[in-house]
Amino acid sequence: MASVELVLAAVAAADLCLQYGKKLVGTYQDFKNADEYVRTRIVIVEAIWSKTTVQVGFVKRVAKTLEEEHCRIHLNVFEILKSKLVMATSKIESVMKKTSESGIKRWKLVFLRDSIDDTITQLEQWQRIFDPTWYLILRIGDKLIDAELLSADEPETGRPSTAASSATTLVSAQKFRDTIKDDKWGGGSAHHVSLPDALDWDAAAEIKYSSTQLVQRAADRSERLYVVDTIVCHSSLDVYAARTDAESLAKKLSQVEPGTFGLLVCHGFIKRKNPQTRHLVSMSLAFRPPTESKQHRQPASLRQHLMQGSSGSGCPFSLTRVLSIARQLAQAVSYIHTCDFVHKNIRPETVLVFPDADEEHRDGVEKPSTLGSAYLLGFDSFRSVNFGTLRSGDEAWERNLYRHPSRQGFQAQRDYIMQHDVYSLGVCLLELGLWESFVQYYRHDGGAEAVELAEDEDVRPSEGLGLKLKDLEFATEVPTSPLPSPSSGKIKEHLVGLARSKLPLRMGDKFTAVVVTCLTCLDEGNEDFGDQSEMCDDDGILIGVRFIEKVLFKLSEISF
Repeated sequence: MASVELVLAAVAAADLCLQYGKKLVGTYQDFKNADEYVRTRIVIVEAIWSKTTVQVGFVKRVAKTLEEEHCRIHLNVFEILKSKLVMATSKIESVMKKTSESGIKRWKLVFLRDSIDDTITQLEQWQRIFDPTWYLILRIGDKLIDAELLSADEPETGRPSTAASSATTLVSAQKFRDTIKDDKWGGGSAHHVSLPDALDWDAAAEIKYSSTQLVQRAADRSERLYVVDTIVCHSSLDVYAARTDAESLAKKLSQVEPGTFGLLVCHGFIKRKNPQTRHLVSMSLAFRPPTESKQHRQPASLRQHLMQGSSGSGCPFSLTRVLSIARQLAQAVSYIHTCDFVHKNIRPETVLVFPDADEEHRDGVEKPSTLGSAYLLGFDSFRSVNFGTLRSGDEAWERNLYRHPSRQGFQAQRDYIMQHDVYSLGVCLLELGLWESFVQYYRHDGGAEAVELAEDEDVRPSEGLGLKLKDLEFATEVPTSPLPSPSSGKIKEHLVGLARSKLPLRMGDKFTAVVVTCLTCLDEGNEDFGDQSEMCDDDGILIGVRFIEKVLFKLSEISF
């Protein structure tokens, strides 16, 4: 447990945040009659702060249950929030001082609007930093957590909307904790996610360079599409374990807040059987696309975006947009690990980018964005960290490239752990930062299934990767040594060298440091993730805290 001094410091910082936030929201009330735009934006600030008040107050009450590093990271997060609130208050007070009794002058109204917009942006950015630490608390096996979720105080303001936000926040937290209980401690509430097979599989649409499909409900006049990942029940699959894992993951992903963690909300779990034998042939996870997504605005795989950039035209998007994709992908990995799962298949083919729209302009015109939001999918190899892992692999270099050296080849040398996902994330972030597809497909007539059926020469390493096919040869039989093959180690060294030599010029030193940390996360000398024995704790909190601190926080500090 955290020391008394650290707990008291975190509680004191939380109190200051609540005080400054209450003052800021109260100050904004004086401007509600400025115009309709200002009034609407202030309501948004109130809604965001309502949720923040509930969460910060909850952390205050359960701070004594936190481990040392978990408590320290909350202290740091509260200090960040306090500085944002102080700055926002200072800006709005400067407007008040120069406002005449007759009202706000036009030029001041513009400043007021910009100030409130900036506050919303800052609070939303802080929420993205805080949410992963909040969800880690819900993993702690302490009865105080349950007691506080059930009997948490109402927010200080008596507004109905605030009370509703409190109830929504805590009910959502309780539901997520229940899904954790089901797997770890037992006694979680029943939550069924199985769905009848009512999708029109014959009309399923492929997504280029991805195994994920877009499938419509049969006889659905709304033309609603579901995003579907499928696990094929081949002879070597432990069907019982896979089904248990799939149902558990579906429950946890059904609790995802849309747009928060780079993950889609899971609509349900579908089992398909052979009509003759009645044997299970596949299991599918059906996800809801983002609410703003329409049928004619379908997603593209991140691989497709990267390949378009590798055609010689370079990256057509701003560094800010690229950084946003990187953050969304890292958030998704954090949530999957918080759910007690490892993904095992993180690569650009399993990331979908959905087109979205910029916020509505003040003139009411909606402008489409050239690059939308990224969501991690490709859930066909995942497993629970509570079950055993298979060490079987394959020799496909385009998949092994994203695997840690100890997991490459026909037979992996080590059991799969969360740090292996962190390594895969590092390779993806390197590709993102360089905006260079490391894999080039030379057959463009379908999705991933068609690509996998192509001959080897149709899939080649790109010039940007700087490796030849002979450098990417992996073992095709069970290895005789428990150590990774020399070629595997050289590939990792090459990627680290690529990051250190080319990435700073493109994305800066901070982004480069995050990528190198991910790529070396299992190195013996890595102080952040390297010592596996230090990463083991009863509730699985420490590895999550380290990831938040060394990856999510560092990415959040970058600005262009």
